[in-house]
Amino acid sequence: MREIVVRIAVGALLLGMVAAVAKGDPSSDDQDIQTTIKALKARIRDQERRLAELESRQNQQRLEQARREEIRKVIKELNLDASKRSTMPKWLKNLKFYGDLRLRYQGEYFSGRSRKTRNRARFRLRIGFKKTWLEKQMEVGFRLASGSSSSPTSTNQTFDGSFSEKHIWIDLAYAKYSPKWLKGFTIIGGKMKKPFVHTDLVWDSDVNPEGVWGQYKHKLKNFEPFAGVGYFVVEENNHDHDAILVAYQAGFNWKLTKDVKWTCAATYYDYDHINTNYLAANGNDVNAEGELAAGKFHMINLTNKVGFKVFDLPAGIYFDWIHNCGDSDSAEDYDDQSDGFACGIKVGKNKKKGDWSCGYKYAYIEANCTPGEFNDSDFGGANRKGHTFGAKYNLTDSLTIGAKVLLTEPVTGPHQGERDTTVQADLVWKF
Repeated sequence: MREIVVRIAVGALLLGMVAAVAKGDPSSDDQDIQTTIKALKARIRDQERRLAELESRQNQQRLEQARREEIRKVIKELNLDASKRSTMPKWLKNLKFYGDLRLRYQGEYFSGRSRKTRNRARFRLRIGFKKTWLEKQMEVGFRLASGSSSSPTSTNQTFDGSFSEKHIWIDLAYAKYSPKWLKGFTIIGGKMKKPFVHTDLVWDSDVNPEGVWGQYKHKLKNFEPFAGVGYFVVEENNHDHDAILVAYQAGFNWKLTKDVKWTCAATYYDYDHINTNYLAANGNDVNAEGELAAGKFHMINLTNKVGFKVFDLPAGIYFDWIHNCGDSDSAEDYDDQSDGFACGIKVGKNKKKGDWSCGYKYAYIEANCTPGEFNDSDFGGANRKGHTFGAKYNLTDSLTIGAKVLLTEPVTGPHQGERDTTVQADLVWKF
């Protein structure tokens, strides 16, 4: 096509020259003819360049079209009927696996007692899953965890026992329902994570109560009130009355400003027959019959937490108070030992590589204010007071190192004034 256009242009040029000579035009002398020929040649070259670009563009379009056709053929060959496609089983949809492994050094140093200093290597392994249905209205969860015993406050396994095999326990097994038709309402049953607002003044981080809990939250613009009630089995006894916990809680989440949030909760824990069924004192006073000397545990708990920022770092402070209204212990040193409180601060977070956090806690926990078997076991249960310092750093998004120092002593009793020091160094991998 380009050659045809060139020939037509040259022919038109020659005809124009002949016509000019035939008419005797005075401007058609040799010099003018040469100038005209040069101008026409330049135009011809420009036309040839443009034609070449056009052909190149057309060739590219043809190649692109050919590629598209080839891609359509491949997709058509791979796009088999839905019945023939290889898909994952439906039960794997919305199924999430998770877990963590913690390696710990723990040193325990005692003053004024015959107890021997301990240097312990320990690990904790947990692995579980969550499965949701009905657009996340229904959730089922299950988790296994390590542990030297069935203690509710520890999933640690000490390196011990002549390289023996280690135990695995059922740590969580629950079902939760949050219906869309009643937004804000949740009911959960089974062995569950603690569903109420709390601190380790009353609940160790490893305790997972067993029973049923229902809660309702009503979301307003910056204010969210909530209320809940739960029924939990502490001990089933076929010879005597079961030990039961009924818990009631009401409170609110209040976003005071963009960076300040206040959570306040009042909780009433009503234990029934725990003194005659539950003998693991862990700091509680015990009478001559081996029962918890407090008699009853009817506890009022007031928890306040405030989150805010310090130089763009997330931070939080809390104050927690507990009083046992059912304490009837009149033994020497243990009379009126029915109150406890804890306060603390934390700065920083631990979510991704380079993140860090540090914190401090002071707690004063009298002997009969709360069941010692359920609160912070690292701190020492009930009848303890003292300080906790800790810090963590993210080596990667999922790997952290941390250290904690606990300085505690009894509030009352024969060992009052004897300080215990516990040092923990952790390496934690989450997956």
